[in-house]
Amino acid sequence: MIYSMVDEKIIRQQAVSDGIKHFATGIAVFQDGKILVVRRKSDDDFLPGAWELPGGGVEDGETIKQGAARELLEETGLKIDKVLGMFDGFDYTTPTKLKIRQINYKVTAKPSDIKLTEHDMYKWITFEDLPQLEATKLMADCIGKAFK
Repeated sequence: MIYSMVDEKIIRQQAVSDGIKHFATGIAVFQDGKILVVRRKSDDDFLPGAWELPGGGVEDGETIKQGAARELLEETGLKIDKVLGMFDGFDYTTPTKLKIRQINYKVTAKPSDIKLTEHDMYKWITFEDLPQLEATKLMADCIGKAFK
């Protein structure tokens, strides 16, 4: 499904019909034409050392947008300034959860220092940097869509 700023009710209805029970969110923070990416710690049990967008699971009782704001703050110390739109995500599984749908947002953040809590590095990348980024194919494709 292609998202611009789709009503969350529609997103959730589609997910139910697709057998999706869990949501995650990715946040493409834009600054000067670049996107913030973070690297998973090398001792993580799931995709160690992989680069990704900040984000994570949406908690029960949260809207997807609220989950995005919380995850960005928890993982980077950044607060969303403006939501620029949504972009295509993907479905995936983890060792503990089957059928997770990631919904993504393009945002700008309020000026602040980045304080990583769940990752060991961050960097700002351009579209041209994507081929060298050590990310899963799903994530690299996702980040590429954020630039469009």
